[in-house]
Amino acid sequence: MVKFIHAADLHMDRSFEGLTTLDKTVQEKLLKTNLTVLSNIIEQAIINNVDFVLLAGDNFHQNRPSLKIQKHFSEQMKRLEKNHIPVFIIFGNHDFYQKERYWFSFPKNVHLFTSETVETKKITIKSGETVSLSGFSYRQPWIQKDKVMEFPSRELTDYHIGLYHGEPGVSQKGNYAPFQPSKMQEKGYDYWALGHIHVPTVLNEKQTIVYPGAPQGHTKKEQASTSILLVELSKGSCQIHPIKVAEVYWKTKEISLRKARTTKEVIVHIRQQLSKVEDGFSLIEIKLKDYDHLNTDVLERIQSGELLDYLLEEFSDRINDFFIWRISLIENTFYTKIPLAASAKLMEQLFQYYQTPQDFQQILNEVYSHQEAARILSELPEYQEETLEKAKQLLNQDFLFEEDQE
Repeated sequence: MVKFIHAADLHMDRSFEGLTTLDKTVQEKLLKTNLTVLSNIIEQAIINNVDFVLLAGDNFHQNRPSLKIQKHFSEQMKRLEKNHIPVFIIFGNHDFYQKERYWFSFPKNVHLFTSETVETKKITIKSGETVSLSGFSYRQPWIQKDKVMEFPSRELTDYHIGLYHGEPGVSQKGNYAPFQPSKMQEKGYDYWALGHIHVPTVLNEKQTIVYPGAPQGHTKKEQASTSILLVELSKGSCQIHPIKVAEVYWKTKEISLRKARTTKEVIVHIRQQLSKVEDGFSLIEIKLKDYDHLNTDVLERIQSGELLDYLLEEFSDRINDFFIWRISLIENTFYTKIPLAASAKLMEQLFQYYQTPQDFQQILNEVYSHQEAARILSELPEYQEETLEKAKQLLNQDFLFEEDQE
């Protein structure tokens, strides 16, 4: 049996997005978070006595990581070296590899895939079994071709693992090494360690083609990004075990104000919901609903931010447990939708078409024709997904499809 840690998309020098006014204590905590998460990953590798660690790209948020981040990364790799644990690293679209960017030499236990050409490294683990690992790294922000075909077929070894940073798709169009999971399965590998998608995702029934998700969410949309994977492979068997390593958890609390009448009662309802906050330190967004009966004075206190300020002061003694970063009202949709001479199925087909990056960019051709705009958008991998999701929400909100008009 071989046992290893699979992690990806640490984005170590990435800031937490969407946060404006922060308590000083929270600011200090967030500044340390990325460093601590890596330490947590290394700690889990040591505790579980793994054979090796796989880091599947975008370990840094940019290809020029700060000296502080580099120093900490090097120190953590040396911890693994002291425990005789090898590390295999590929570089993704954010931290695409350029040797001159790194001021330190990686420890001897660190094995880098530095070429865009697929290469294979071989090791013998503690049990005496052999493992082949095949992978590639980005040398630029985009790779617009399927790299799976370049991977060798399974070698005569006990285990063969592929490392791949890219996006799945039904076609070969895309900026991030687009691939089809079925083509990966044809290679006969025991496991594919993927990176790029921040939400934990399993792409096949045998659970051998897997995104672990980002170990630390940096935006409110990354609430599921909390873990790494402990993977155990034996002949014909693959077991994956998520291990939480996040230091900060994004959470959304939807609270009904149906039974509240005054500002005081609104506060009581919120207080009850926040009495128990699980996991570790949480960044909480409160969304209030069922508020039509409340008078203007109460609503103004909510919308002006006065209620948020009050709650931050009230819960100041729990600043190590959670921080409320936003309070908002969920919009009511009590209005007539416009009948549309199209089916919901047609809409889904259109959205499926625009899932491919090249087709999506075609409708935004004027924007992508500007070099600086194209560069900025390439650094926002979630931009396409968020734009399409918002468009879908607006269509469902404003229009009535044919099958709903009966």
